Amino acid sequence: MTRRLFYRGYTIEKSEGGDEATKVYRARLGGKSISGSLHNVKKSIEWWADTSILVDPADFDDEEDDVSSKKQVEEYNGFRIMNDDPEKDEKGWYMIVRGKLMKGSLPGLKLFIDKNGEQLRG
Repeated sequence: MTRRLFYRGYTIEKSEGGDEATKVYRARLGGKSISGSLHNVKKSIEWWADTSILVDPADFDDEEDDVSSKKQVEEYNGFRIMNDDPEKDEKGWYMIVRGKLMKGSLPGLKLFIDKNGEQLRG
């Protein structure tokens, strides 16, 4: 028995049987078959629907491991300061305030928040 679900106009299939640890979902995009976990197949469909670029679901596993292990987030006085790769770049810290990107070193951004915190919140 095959189980089907629809996502953004595409059919995702899962064959019944086997154990729960080996859940493999399949979809057909642009004439090519893709397979992987449900989450990654959905991401592939989103890429295909938005950009017409076919991305293999297995590529998303590598990307998530790399980004989640390196990314740092620090909360400071109600502001979120982030760095995607702190080992590589000490000045790679950034924050978004009122829709604007602010970049710099962590101490520099903290100093800026201390001096301009009330204006940034208002």
